[in-house]
Amino acid sequence: CIRHGLALHNVLFWHVGTKAYTDYRDTPLLHKGYEQAANLKNTWEDINKIELVLVSPCMRTLQTCTNIFDKIGVKTIALDCLVEHQFGGNSICNKRKNKSVLESNFPWIDFSNINEVTEWPDEDENKEGLEKRIEIFKKYVSGRRETNIAVVSHNSYLGQMLNGKMEYGENELKHCYPYIHKL
Repeated sequence: CIRHGLALHNVLFWHVGTKAYTDYRDTPLLHKGYEQAANLKNTWEDINKIELVLVSPCMRTLQTCTNIFDKIGVKTIALDCLVEHQFGGNSICNKRKNKSVLESNFPWIDFSNINEVTEWPDEDENKEGLEKRIEIFKKYVSGRRETNIAVVSHNSYLGQMLNGKMEYGENELKHCYPYIHKL
């Protein structure tokens, strides 16, 4: 499990507060985020053991995934159930672009499992809603034949799946670090 590299909203939060989440849709990686992905690609000893990559269809996770796994030729599938914990309504930094836009920007990724337009809640997703999406993900993985699967997702999603809690600030997951998790 890999959290995406440093993205625009991660840095903007420290300058503009929650406007980083409400004023910027589907935020991309920053230069440092690309560097983090390249560093993981060049230092991760088990990278060639990966048989499948599952990725959140947000821009920053797709960019991270591409920069880590681009030369390996591993099958990559985008899944909506991997998007970040959804703060509904106007918190749009986690609201992905339309499927057709993603397919044109990332033609090597399989987007057949996502809808054209993202469904976006009017209200915040509660912990039970996030747990339900994690269970959907686990069920999907249990039906796969591959055993070494990389997952590129987000801090709160992965934190809840790995540790049963969403951490922020000093306790949040590191960017572009491989956390080992067995389902």
